[in-house]
Amino acid sequence: MTIITTERSDALAAYCAQRIFQPGPEVYIAGNPFRRPIGPPGTGDRDFSVPATEAEFLSGGQLVAGRVLCNAYESDMILLPAEGLAAAKDDFDLFYGDEVRRLRDTVRPDLERYAFSFLDDAVTVPPVRTLDELQAYFLAEVGGAGAPADASGTNPAVDAAAPVTGTMRAITECRHPEEAAALHLIQLALDALTEASAMARNLGGSYGVEQSELFKIFNDEFGYGVYGAKHSTIFKEMLASVGLRTDVHAYWNFYLTSSLVGVNYFNWLTEDHRGMFRYMAAVTYLEWLFAQGFADTGAMLRAVYGDRVDAKYCDEHAHIDIHHGRMTYENLLLGLARTHGELVIPELVRGIEDTKLLLRLGDADFRAQIAWADTLDDHAEAGAALASSALDDAVTSTLRPDSPFCTGVYETDRLIEVTAGEVDVYAWATEHPHRLGAGDVLLVPRSRLHGLKAASPEARVTVRTVERTSHDG
Repeated sequence: MTIITTERSDALAAYCAQRIFQPGPEVYIAGNPFRRPIGPPGTGDRDFSVPATEAEFLSGGQLVAGRVLCNAYESDMILLPAEGLAAAKDDFDLFYGDEVRRLRDTVRPDLERYAFSFLDDAVTVPPVRTLDELQAYFLAEVGGAGAPADASGTNPAVDAAAPVTGTMRAITECRHPEEAAALHLIQLALDALTEASAMARNLGGSYGVEQSELFKIFNDEFGYGVYGAKHSTIFKEMLASVGLRTDVHAYWNFYLTSSLVGVNYFNWLTEDHRGMFRYMAAVTYLEWLFAQGFADTGAMLRAVYGDRVDAKYCDEHAHIDIHHGRMTYENLLLGLARTHGELVIPELVRGIEDTKLLLRLGDADFRAQIAWADTLDDHAEAGAALASSALDDAVTSTLRPDSPFCTGVYETDRLIEVTAGEVDVYAWATEHPHRLGAGDVLLVPRSRLHGLKAASPEARVTVRTVERTSHDG
């Protein structure tokens, strides 16, 4: 158990209370990458002294820690609004200012311990020690994960015409497939709009041929200095083609907990260079998966949006990541193992095992979110049926159109009852939120991300706990 001192607790409260981290009335944040609401007043008073367990992976604490850590890591990156800095200069100065950076450096180590310590207990590292064992282990893993591989370690062409399956199929089968596909793109945007920025932290220094190999991949990600070919640029074009905003963190309120933890994991490994071996192995594993993964994503997007989607980003990754997979396997994973031997091989394997777990947890989180968001009518019926059995722990609030908006999750199943006025429920980033009127009751399963906004001049909402025998989130 880690004891967080009063000084550090005060620093977290002070960090969360910064103006740019407080919610405003807007659902989407346009033209200002420095405004990042962490939570409602009092969020910084949470107790982070005991690390979250795997069972608490989708807890409110992990969501808050994920938002703070994302802010902390990205304050080492240069972010500027596409339309110019004039309207956001004060926020720019605050985000990169001395006080916020001092608070960031004070709170980050404890939040990293809180957010990532569960991996030590949840991940079992196979007894891989030699180069031959590492090769056999890796090829078995990428083959088992669906990545094309053969005994020589070559990653051949992917099947771009493969049927849509798994999560991609779940998206296409939703009642609202465009909303589900958009939410998937938004999760990708958390990293894709600053693509390879975490990787950039591992480019400096002097550590042999592996450094040059990583730089080759970085160069590809940045389009060899051609802005139009930069991967984040073609990702923006894909977003724009289906009517989504392209500003960095325009959809800040709609990043799922698992998405924040997953992206933060890579920033954590590159911020603390003791994690470089885990990082190099994780990148290798992902590059092998990305080729087929983005081919599948492209097929899903075309099935949902038809000809209007510009899926060049997916096509580019389905192509280039075949090459990146081969490069990282031969020259990063095996290269580091050859040079440093059994001293680092367990860390390489740990990076892959961590990534496997985070991918599995993230996939489950996303599928649970779209399953809930897609059936809010059904959950309103369930809420009405459960209203008489809710606990006597009601918390009532009054909402107005200009009230602060911030998404969050509950630790237990809750019932949201509108007792006056009308309220819009945002369960995914949509221009058509779910409307609740006076007397309506909505069941919100634990861990499901949502936000409420008044759709009338004034609305009153009561939230109560309900106990169920099973959970879907």
